Amino acid sequence: MENHSKRITPLAMSFGLYMGLALILNSVIFYVSGDLFSPGSGYLTYAIIVAGTIMAMKAYREEHFDAGVSYGQALGLGTLQALYASLVFAFFTYVLFQLIDKSLTEKFLAVLEEQYLKSGVSENQIDALMPMYKKLMSPVFYSLAQIFSITFTGLFFSLVIAIFYKKNAANPFHEVE
Repeated sequence: MENHSKRITPLAMSFGLYMGLALILNSVIFYVSGDLFSPGSGYLTYAIIVAGTIMAMKAYREEHFDAGVSYGQALGLGTLQALYASLVFAFFTYVLFQLIDKSLTEKFLAVLEEQYLKSGVSENQIDALMPMYKKLMSPVFYSLAQIFSITFTGLFFSLVIAIFYKKNAANPFHEVE
């Protein structure tokens, strides 16, 4: 059993890198189009996380066909993969917000304020909240938030996807020597 858990990390790292690069490509496309904070970007991010998780779990299951894949292994793989992807994406986010376009923080706050208005939050409440957001929002904070957000989203999707990718061992005595 120990050998299988050791093989999860390199697979999670490689598929996490691919997922992180796909998330970066998604952001670059929406950034160039001028719509970085659109709901479409968010939905595509979810699709990338789901697709990347499925691909990693499928590869792991094929690699360990005889040994089987437990629910915990599949869940761990998906979550670890999301963590590695989030680290890659957080680095990109920091570079984008700090070095490439420093006005993105202000644009993000404007989108946030607009969403609050659309959801029915009063202007007095928004006026009270926005100074706090302006103090907190920095490229470092936004990058750290990406790490937590993508990792948690990966965990959430992995909880569901792992149900379909767990597989009992073809030979229950495969580890007995």
